[in-house]
Amino acid sequence: MPQVKGGQKGRSSGAGRKPAAKKPSPAKAAVAKQTADASSIIMSIVFLIAILVGAAAWMGQSISVIETKANQLADGTAKTFGFSIKSIHVIEVSDDLERVIRREIGVAEGDNMFRADPQTLKARLESVKGFGDIQVHRFWPNQVTVFVTPLETSVLYRDDAASQLTAMHYTGEEAAELEPEAEYHIVQGEGAVEAWPELAASLQDLPALETRLDYAERIGNRRWDLIMSSGARVRLPADDSEESALLVLAALQRETGVLDRQVQLIDLRDPARVYVKREDAAYADAQTGGAG
Repeated sequence: MPQVKGGQKGRSSGAGRKPAAKKPSPAKAAVAKQTADASSIIMSIVFLIAILVGAAAWMGQSISVIETKANQLADGTAKTFGFSIKSIHVIEVSDDLERVIRREIGVAEGDNMFRADPQTLKARLESVKGFGDIQVHRFWPNQVTVFVTPLETSVLYRDDAASQLTAMHYTGEEAAELEPEAEYHIVQGEGAVEAWPELAASLQDLPALETRLDYAERIGNRRWDLIMSSGARVRLPADDSEESALLVLAALQRETGVLDRQVQLIDLRDPARVYVKREDAAYADAQTGGAG
């Protein structure tokens, strides 16, 4: 049988050739370029830090200098990319308190936004006396907001008559604000601030006593002595009969004006009897200039 030539004729002439490589799309090229640019920036920063470290070591400078330079570099980089603090908002406080807050948080407009860590800023404010609730929020890329609740003054406290007065909140924490026109009672002695609200509530219903009160002293963290503007010391009981004793004192003042007289001591600790001690004659003579 005769052989047939060209047995490969029916096969594609392109068989055995490798397909042509696809060209990368413009989007992929852009991503690759951005990645390369970011890598270049990172490598530049690394090399610059290395140069700073080497220069500082060669010049004999301390590691703190290196840290300062690195921080300045980081701040500059953050600012370049728009991550610097543009505004710090302090919500609803007086001008004086706002100045305190801005000083204590440790960051300012223009600083690196990454330094404004909310937990760090809150911890700094918690060390400042006079604030209740504290909230710090960081809003990217460039805003920090601070919310604080100042503790209002409930009473003025001192350890003893020779000590300096401190504005206190009824919770026992140091207060942040004093109302310029307000009048505050003075208390002293251990436990006085915590026990004050109950006594204050009782005195509020007895204006004849409240208006004559100079200061209240907590005795042994058990009971109160009231020192009146006349100089009289009123000893109150330590048990639940404190309110009853105040009612007795109010009645005594109404009937005899005892708190406006030269009385040294009024002892109300015995529920069945009231002890009144007048000032001695020598003291009375001194008060009147010894006339006679």
